[in-house]
Amino acid sequence: MKQKVSVILPVYNESKYISDIFREIADFSRKNPDFDFIFVDDGSKDRTKIILQNRIKESGNNIKLISYNPNKGKGYAIKKGIEMAEGEHICFTDGDLAYSPEYLKDFSRKLEESDMVIGWRPPLSENLKNTKGIRKLAGKIFNFFSRAILQLNYRDMQAGIKGFRKPAARYLFSKNKINGWSFDAEIIFLASKRGYSISQIPVKVSESNLKMKSQVSLVRDSIKMFISLLKIRFNYLLGKYE
Repeated sequence: MKQKVSVILPVYNESKYISDIFREIADFSRKNPDFDFIFVDDGSKDRTKIILQNRIKESGNNIKLISYNPNKGKGYAIKKGIEMAEGEHICFTDGDLAYSPEYLKDFSRKLEESDMVIGWRPPLSENLKNTKGIRKLAGKIFNFFSRAILQLNYRDMQAGIKGFRKPAARYLFSKNKINGWSFDAEIIFLASKRGYSISQIPVKVSESNLKMKSQVSLVRDSIKMFISLLKIRFNYLLGKYE
């Protein structure tokens, strides 16, 4: 028996691309009725919310929208989506569809045997070789410090596609404290401490996403990331996750 899967897509100021994104999601939803989708508009300042409201009215598919102000960060957006999610399996993926929706089927299958599934980008793939240098370097820095500070040995903790069994998702996002940078490392850290089984699935970033201009500031964002990881470690030592 197939499990119902709820998929959360956090979006912020995506009015330029949101119609194309919605069209792809609506098409996938029609072909895969066991999947429902929740867009979470994280305080967009453009027309993202209005466009999504109109598209949802027209589509009649299993697609919902949560919207709030002001912007609170990707981790908070996913938490709000999980509160509404009805599926026994819950996934989230980048709202700009950096990863093909087809991967969601693989994640759901893997969740039959694991509490949590992490996407990871193989470092030697041709796909990743085309990634902007600053993105690759930022990812390497993040993974290095995540391993050093949190003692996490996973190959890639920043890929924006992950899945959970519902009880695990509800528990983990009820405990997390980080809404922005490093929220996903915090979730993996909490899952590891909780004793949840964690699997990894190789994924490729879409070619169109690779061509987008990177919003990453190597110095500024690396500092934010480092501080966030230290917060996670201190929160744990101070018993704030109990």
